[in-house]
Amino acid sequence: MTLRERVRRARLYWRSRALFRECLADPGVAWRLPFAGDATVEVRFTTGRRFAMPARHWPLLPTACRLDRIGARFTFSDEGKRIELDGLVFHTPLWTRNEADYLREVLVEDIYGAKSRDFRGKVVVDVGAYVGDASLAFARRGATVHAVEPSAAFSALIRRNAGENGLAANVVVHAVGLAERAGKAALGADILRFVEGVDYALRHFPAGIELLKLDCEGAEYHLLGDERFLAHLAPREIRMEYHRGPEALLPKLAAAGYDVEMGPAQGAVGLLKAVSRRASGPCAA
Repeated sequence: MTLRERVRRARLYWRSRALFRECLADPGVAWRLPFAGDATVEVRFTTGRRFAMPARHWPLLPTACRLDRIGARFTFSDEGKRIELDGLVFHTPLWTRNEADYLREVLVEDIYGAKSRDFRGKVVVDVGAYVGDASLAFARRGATVHAVEPSAAFSALIRRNAGENGLAANVVVHAVGLAERAGKAALGADILRFVEGVDYALRHFPAGIELLKLDCEGAEYHLLGDERFLAHLAPREIRMEYHRGPEALLPKLAAAGYDVEMGPAQGAVGLLKAVSRRASGPCAA
């Protein structure tokens, strides 16, 4: 690691001072941790929970605070993080930092509406599956889930997480990203693989699915811009995060026969739910 990278990591850590004061029973542990060498340090949270943290993983203390804040239980090792929340277990890499935000949205806030639904015998396509958080939320409700993820590292973790939760038979992993054009990209030690998304969907996903979840960093505009995509999948419901505003998407969804309910938004990024006018029963509720 270069000196510049070390300085950047330390700067990001110290920017979490307000988080440390909020979450740590003894905020001073945050200042001691980077200098504790190979020791394991007990971290006490204001919630009353305790965590044995390897001091060498000190940059992850903000992540630990956020995970504790959503009620997760977790351990950190040199191989990665193990996180338990809402009856599910997830393994994530050491270098990720936003697990708490994603797990809170999917498992606590239930933004994709998985908890109250019976998905037995139904198919969900999860585009932008990360480490399988939403995929497993749907799978444990009985769905067969096609989990689509361009990261080789995350795709491997989807398989591991599905297996550890006894849901491997319910999750089909597609280690690709649906994009405008095919290609590969390196992200540190990880490899991202992309395919032209519409043609891939026509060849690899079943028709007439129950739910389409999209969180694909802008690729939604290409996918929904080609009428073949929704004509083939024909999802009864779409749950998605858009990244460049909804204006270009709304006419496409209306033309395809969907009624749209807008969700929370922050600038050009937000959530929406679209239900087919052909839908009936719980999905239309």
